[in-house]
Amino acid sequence: MRILTIIVGALLTILGVFSVANAGLSFLSLAFPIGVVLIIVGMVECFAYKRTVEDEENRHWVLIEGLTTFILGVVVLTGQLAADIAVPVVFGMWSMISGIRGFVIVTQVVEKKEKDIDFYWTVAVSALNLIVGVYTFFNLMLFHLSVLMILGVCFVVQGANVIKIGVDISYSKPELIKTKEEKIADAEAAAEEAHQEVRKAIKKARQARKGIKKAEESKEFHEIIREPIGEADSEKPEEKEE
Repeated sequence: MRILTIIVGALLTILGVFSVANAGLSFLSLAFPIGVVLIIVGMVECFAYKRTVEDEENRHWVLIEGLTTFILGVVVLTGQLAADIAVPVVFGMWSMISGIRGFVIVTQVVEKKEKDIDFYWTVAVSALNLIVGVYTFFNLMLFHLSVLMILGVCFVVQGANVIKIGVDISYSKPELIKTKEEKIADAEAAAEEAHQEVRKAIKKARQARKGIKKAEESKEFHEIIREPIGEADSEKPEEKEE
């Protein structure tokens, strides 16, 4: 699935380059290959989303993008998208969704781990998707590019995004062809992961016990109201010292 995702990402990039090279043609002349490629890319993303990243929320974003790409391909093949004015806007929305998804993932990555090359790659691709998507709404006011020129740029950027999804898929070697050393290494990695989970669970249990103790020592609202004013003031310095 990893190699297949990278291949369809490269296929989408090639489609983008081909669209830019034939920018003088009409959209309908290339509607069939565009629709077929979008359906293939959407299907691969939908099948590969469970193995893309470890975070469950990020997986859902990939699934949403795959479904959007698949539906867009069906719309193109069925001839529901024929007006040249509407084509850039629809594909611009598609590109913007991908850009927003990338920035959501980047926000979650910053909170969990350090910035690396994957982080900057995601930022760059997401920014390009967002810029291209926004530009499609102002094409007539700015450079007035042809429809296929705009779509070609969208496909190239989206192809890079799909390739990144394929790279993020972890390769798992079949158990049948694994060596003894590889099986031992996998078992040790699983044991270390379980150990980390246990440590996190212990830390959460300690925090929960502290919360229970604090709740047991706290006073009810009616008890606080009935306390003399002097007694309540005398307890304030102790709370500050704690």
